[in-house]
Amino acid sequence: MNTGDGIDPSPLIINDDESNLKSPAFEQDATSVTPTLTDFQKPPSSVNLNNVTTQPQQTWRHPLRSTNAYLSQLSSIFSWKFLAWVAIDNFTLSGGVMTLLWSVGLPLFKELGIDASRQQLYTTMIISPFALKPFIGVTSDLFPIWGYNKRYLALFSIMVGLVGCSMLLVLYHSGSAALAVEQGPASVRSLADFIVICFFAMNLEGATLDIVGEGKYSELMRRHPESGSSIISYKFVWSLLGMMITQTYVGPLCDAGYFHVLFWIALVLLLAPFYPTWRGWIPEKKRTAEEPGMMKLCPGIMFDRENFKRRRYHSLLLHCRAYRRR
Repeated sequence: MNTGDGIDPSPLIINDDESNLKSPAFEQDATSVTPTLTDFQKPPSSVNLNNVTTQPQQTWRHPLRSTNAYLSQLSSIFSWKFLAWVAIDNFTLSGGVMTLLWSVGLPLFKELGIDASRQQLYTTMIISPFALKPFIGVTSDLFPIWGYNKRYLALFSIMVGLVGCSMLLVLYHSGSAALAVEQGPASVRSLADFIVICFFAMNLEGATLDIVGEGKYSELMRRHPESGSSIISYKFVWSLLGMMITQTYVGPLCDAGYFHVLFWIALVLLLAPFYPTWRGWIPEKKRTAEEPGMMKLCPGIMFDRENFKRRRYHSLLLHCRAYRRR
């Protein structure tokens, strides 16, 4: 092309895109990324899978392995003995005795001819030990018995439950309900009142062992926050299992009128936690009167003043809430 000066400037104009395409670096990169037919024809065995992570194949053993890993993790934090104690307590008491008493109350009072309004009153009194759990927990923390906060309080509650069930077996047997009905309303009411007291004692054992176990695993959970809520799931599995098994035989035995058989079963269930509790399967350190803030009240019973000073506000708030609910 000719310009006014007779000089053609087109050779001096450089196209950037074309210069980049013609550069040696671009040609080298293009050559390195150009696929060839042989790349697609390589056998699978030649492919490098070193950096690829594959999931293990799921088999029928997977639930067993997962359960074993779950229990191993729990035992490393809570110990096998305490896990066994929690399982026995929740299977026999929370799932067994509590479900049995709750299910047997209505047909039993119906056989005695108790009206609906009085049945509601009796039911409230029977389950009232579970409303006392905060006070039981405070007593356990502040008053060590023979050096232990939980062991002997739990054993005392077990003895209370056994005495209540034994009295129930003596007072109520086959034909006692019909005999009380023949003697009149006063006899029926007296028998019903004794039954409610016995049921109260049996539920008191369940409530005490429940709050004792909750206090101990809550303490261990604070020390090991990595455990999460796994111990709570473990607890409710055993409670639900005991509940389902109890429901399978309570109904047929109540319909047949074999209440005394149910009370014998309850006696065995109430006795089950005695041995592991007595052997110290609840992990706790023995307290001594030489500890700071520990005061001896009477032989075998001490008062933890230091702990009371730290929790005085919480105890006062607890009593105020209990008073307002009345």
